Amino acid sequence: MGLIIIGVMLVICIFVAILVIVLKLSKEDIKLQVAATCEGKNELEQAIIKIYFTFSIGKLASRKKEIIGSVDWSEGWMPVSYNLKEQGVYEEERLLVLKDEDTYATFEFDATNAVDAQGQGEGYVVLVLENPTNDTSFRAGIVLAVTANMVTYQLSDSTSWNNEFVVNH
Repeated sequence: MGLIIIGVMLVICIFVAILVIVLKLSKEDIKLQVAATCEGKNELEQAIIKIYFTFSIGKLASRKKEIIGSVDWSEGWMPVSYNLKEQGVYEEERLLVLKDEDTYATFEFDATNAVDAQGQGEGYVVLVLENPTNDTSFRAGIVLAVTANMVTYQLSDSTSWNNEFVVNH
């Protein structure tokens, strides 16, 4: 009787160990990284920041999927456009349309073209300093919602920069 209990406990321990290893490895495959780059000023003398993002969805790349992105930003900044690397190259920038919200905007993209065979992709969002404020630091965040097999995975990351970073460029 004791041998059966030890055998069952051993099987449960092996199962739990395999499950933990698989979950740990799959989490490393799914990630998002965000960075800000100052691009100078536009013709209206507004500072321009590009928020670059790279992402990996790992094994979800081989499944049917939908991806929706959103960007949020600090007061005074306004998103104007976004661009995604599709089939390895950046195409035309697309305008970001704000719908009754002044704190975030959403954008959709074709997951078939924007994600390579390894499950990786990249893009950027352009922000302009529309209403300068007295704040010394600003931030922007990107959230990607990846839906595959009726399960949604949410990836998020943010970046920040100080006022001098913008003024000195």
